[in-house]
Amino acid sequence: MHGIRREDVYKTPEEAQAFTIKLEKGFKLLDSFVSSVRDSDDASLSTGILADKEEADRMFALSSDIIDFMPEFYPSWHYRKNYLLHPRHDRDNLHRLLIEELTMIVSVLKKSPKSFAVWQHRLWVLSVLFSLRYDDLGEILTKELSLCMVLFGLDGRNFHGWGHVNYVRHYLKLLETGEAGSHNGSVDKLCYTEFTKLIDKNFSNSSAWFHRGLLSENHGSLSDELDGLTPAIYTDPNDQCLWEHFDWLMYKRNALGHYLVRHYYSPETNSLVFYFNDCVKLSPNDGFILGGPSEDHCCKLEGVWSAICSSPSIGKLKNVNLPEYAWRYTLSNPTNICSISFLSVFLVIETKKGLIDSFYFHMRSLPKCNVGSKVPDDTNYVPQLLALRYKLRLSADEDIPIDLDSMEFMRNCLDTPEGWKDLSSILRGPIRLPNSTRIVSLGKDITDNTMDQQMAMIQTLLDMGTESKYLHLAMHKMKRYVGEPSDPDQCYNNVQRIDTLRGSLYKDLLLMDKVDNILDSGALSGSTSADLSGIGISRLTYRNLQPHVLLEELNLSNNNLGNGCLLDIGICLMLKLRFVNLSLNKFTHLSKLLEALRNLSILERIDLSGNPLTAEDDFGSLHIPESLCEIDIANTPLAEYLLNEAGLSSSDTNESRICQHIPGFVICVTTRGEASESDAASPRSYDRLPRVFLRRTTK
Repeated sequence: MHGIRREDVYKTPEEAQAFTIKLEKGFKLLDSFVSSVRDSDDASLSTGILADKEEADRMFALSSDIIDFMPEFYPSWHYRKNYLLHPRHDRDNLHRLLIEELTMIVSVLKKSPKSFAVWQHRLWVLSVLFSLRYDDLGEILTKELSLCMVLFGLDGRNFHGWGHVNYVRHYLKLLETGEAGSHNGSVDKLCYTEFTKLIDKNFSNSSAWFHRGLLSENHGSLSDELDGLTPAIYTDPNDQCLWEHFDWLMYKRNALGHYLVRHYYSPETNSLVFYFNDCVKLSPNDGFILGGPSEDHCCKLEGVWSAICSSPSIGKLKNVNLPEYAWRYTLSNPTNICSISFLSVFLVIETKKGLIDSFYFHMRSLPKCNVGSKVPDDTNYVPQLLALRYKLRLSADEDIPIDLDSMEFMRNCLDTPEGWKDLSSILRGPIRLPNSTRIVSLGKDITDNTMDQQMAMIQTLLDMGTESKYLHLAMHKMKRYVGEPSDPDQCYNNVQRIDTLRGSLYKDLLLMDKVDNILDSGALSGSTSADLSGIGISRLTYRNLQPHVLLEELNLSNNNLGNGCLLDIGICLMLKLRFVNLSLNKFTHLSKLLEALRNLSILERIDLSGNPLTAEDDFGSLHIPESLCEIDIANTPLAEYLLNEAGLSSSDTNESRICQHIPGFVICVTTRGEASESDAASPRSYDRLPRVFLRRTTK
């Protein structure tokens, strides 16, 4: 494990035998320890092991020996917690014992720096010390931060240590903000400086890059970041963590994380539908929408928020409140949308930062972590929220273009009279890609000049004959952002030539790139349909379809789509889709496919011909949208089964019978017409076969 060979551990047979004897004694010790401390959790026992001070002290010392033998043995750590929290230890004595415990754990960390149990116990000790609120708490936490930096000097990628640093930083910030006194200096500045030292020592430390990036809102600058990153890229252009940080600098540094990418009014449901760039969890009670003929004449539009589920598996769960890509605001009263030409939308999103703070807060309030007189009050906890304000103008086709120039974004802040802090000077809003309708994020302070400089740097390395796949990928992406032409085939051919082990991955990325180009070119021409047939795609996610969710017709025939893609298939959010062609793919279950498309309330036709659809045990559980009138199942095993059950054959053209297995539908057989010579040579030569489809009889 970790590059240590067995022959490096046992130099001689005598050493191996001695270690075996040690194991036997150690396991006997473990058995006796567990049987002795089994009741240590029950503080009410007057005859338990903790009630006898001498025996409790002896077992406490014994637990130290066991930890030295096996640090991962949780019962020993658990007993130490119960021992330290016993009522016989007053506050001062407990404080002294906890300080000694920290010293003991350091000796264990030297031998086992990646032990879950050790780090968890150390965090517990710090949490209890924090609840005691002694004057030396700031000094203890600062030393703890220094200890982590020392350990990172030995192993800069110790994820236990990095997780521990976040806890320590959280406690230090609580002290700094005055919850338990004051702390000299800025915690974030101290951490930023320490993380920078780690990067200067080893620029391949991806953890240091990442955690320093978390502090970018208030520390560091783009020029400083690039000045440190560029020499490292010249030194090792194949270092993955450098390019991950480069991508973060260009497109994510201090960029707004959540924003709208599409919005429209649905007359069928009398609702406004909002599409976001990522899964979000809205706070329905805080958001509102104003509407009217002009900006000066608006009133509040009453309604109810609801998430549009994007996963078939999650859709079966009840009362699950999860983040989603799309949200619907159903208007409470019938609305004449023609009388509304202006909307002011105020959206409130619960951020991931708020969830993390909530986790820390919950941990500090646990009984075994909080022994102080001050108990955290969960009613005073305020989650971190992000507010987005848009000024939108409705168009005649029910589409609502997003005006990025008028966009405002704020963060809840109790220090301001309004309760919100403007983030326009801290974060950068999204942009619209050149020659595209796609809305994307861009790093703060990134300008056209910055892009040109970085592209020149990459081109210099390429001209030097540098063989690095990251150079080609970075150049291709940057050209898209500045609107310059870039050949995806050439880019990914170079990447596959350099990295031959991941050929299938790069082929998939190339296909997704082509999908984006096809969809973007169609959107610019104003088309409401898209043809993605015959290009070999095996998945189609929401991220590809983001700006094109309002398409009405989509041709996905002759691809490699199958049941596996249903978990992330993006068309389940294309609520205006009326016809989708999924013929000549690999779908096998009609029920699973229809379940994935359950959101499409105006879908009228599906072409599933040429798929290996099979008969299912329970057709009665099919979830068929009420608007769906026709399902083409020609040239499938399912068609043969249903025809036989209905007493028909494929030769019975222009015949129809009631489908016994699918209520409300009849199975029909018609002719497709003569196939042309080009059809005969194409994968769709089966068009010469009779057309078999299911047609709705009642709604």
